[in-house]
Amino acid sequence: MPAYHHPPAHRLTVPLVLLLLTAGGLVLTSIRSYPTPQTINDTLQKVLDRPTQTSLNDLFDTIGSHPDRESTADYNYCQARRPDTETYPYPKDKDAKLVNSQLFVRHGDRTPITVLPLDLDLTWECANLSAFSFTGPATDQDEKSPFRYANVVTHQVVTIPPQSPWTHQMWHGSCITGQLTPLGAWQHRVLGAALRDLYVDHLRFLPPTFDPETVYIRSTDVWRTKQSAENLMAGLYGNQKTAKSSDDDTVAPPPVLQIHTLPVEMDYLTMNGGACPRMNQLRSQIEKASPVMKKLYEDNVDFNNELKTLLGAERTWSGYMDTIMPRVCHGKPLQCRRSDDGDDDDDEKEECVTLDTASKILDNVATQTTEMYRDAEGIFEVLQLGIGPLAQEIKRNLVAAKDGATKVLLNLYSGHDTTLSPLLGMLDSADMRWPPYASNMLVELWKSGSGEHFVRVIYNHKVVETKSKWCDLSWCPLDKFTAHLDRFYVSDLLKECQKQDLKHGKKIE
Repeated sequence: MPAYHHPPAHRLTVPLVLLLLTAGGLVLTSIRSYPTPQTINDTLQKVLDRPTQTSLNDLFDTIGSHPDRESTADYNYCQARRPDTETYPYPKDKDAKLVNSQLFVRHGDRTPITVLPLDLDLTWECANLSAFSFTGPATDQDEKSPFRYANVVTHQVVTIPPQSPWTHQMWHGSCITGQLTPLGAWQHRVLGAALRDLYVDHLRFLPPTFDPETVYIRSTDVWRTKQSAENLMAGLYGNQKTAKSSDDDTVAPPPVLQIHTLPVEMDYLTMNGGACPRMNQLRSQIEKASPVMKKLYEDNVDFNNELKTLLGAERTWSGYMDTIMPRVCHGKPLQCRRSDDGDDDDDEKEECVTLDTASKILDNVATQTTEMYRDAEGIFEVLQLGIGPLAQEIKRNLVAAKDGATKVLLNLYSGHDTTLSPLLGMLDSADMRWPPYASNMLVELWKSGSGEHFVRVIYNHKVVETKSKWCDLSWCPLDKFTAHLDRFYVSDLLKECQKQDLKHGKKIE
């Protein structure tokens, strides 16, 4: 055991690389136009019919990349990097032993959350997602997954811990808004398989077969996050054999995977402004007072007006991102608008969203996220109110694992970009870009060969680098790490959340 509205076809000239699985093997094909709306799903299905780990990884890493643009190897909004045994940053202490891991993930690829006027000619298909159902029956004949997952059953349960601070016009197709797509489900299957390779096969940290006592799963009560957790666990433990009873040789019932949720009114896996009005008030005041946010607005007046015209509605920068990036990630045509250019001829002018548009939106989102989750004056109090409860849960898990007071080896938290961004801000991460789909943060507790405990934080396959260098998160002493978490502790959170600034806000009854 180791210690350790579709535009005309002739206008679609953006190249997209696709991976096609043929009888002769994997073929890399460059297409000098966008594929048809079904191409990505059809390509995915071909991979599912004859799955290989390499083809799945390559497909996910390729979708959303465009060879005519400068590549950013360490950032792809459409697909986060996964941990793997080759690039995993192993501790320098060869005698160290992994004691506990807390995994925070963003859900996988999804449909847009809002429907804008120019989204009505689009088709999103999610019906075939049932073919990958985590709890559905499977046989050797109809099984298309490289992971055998029929042996795991899930139940959604609502568990309110005593430490909870708050105990008192549509597109075509078969998807609702914000629904996990088949691609999103497979992103988490592959992430789970990558974690199995690392934590089960390589580090011998997790048991090879699913043991409910060793895994604790929390999710927001949202369909896409629960499905992401299910699919991740399918990749991690779906390949186990069904046990047989020693008495009568009958098949034993499968283990039960519980996904713990909280009512949205009291959940703290995201910054819950509904439960904490003071936090919303502070965020509004900070955004209005921030010189960075003021400059971001002033520098983008024309760009924002252009987007309002193109999309038929005004949104925040993250709202623009929400309606455009799902199209980019699936190779779907980007929104176009026809308008009269004032000439006498019958031709209309066509203006379209481009990949440069999408890139600029992502840059603006990164600026806003960095300011509003890490750098703005007054943001510390916002993080205390918003992410403080989760920070304390992280600490409790670490202490319990150190003291041997729990059998849980893996704590899985399935959330959103708005789960990971405040966590990154709390850690003072140097990289505050918007978390890609299937982003993953590992908070690991290790015991050194000399018996000391250290914490490591790995985000999308790399150790988190902090802006202030408050600790080396490749090997941070446990006491120092928990002391940092304690900075975000508020003793009477309910009282603080009900406070108000009478000069700026309405009275809270």
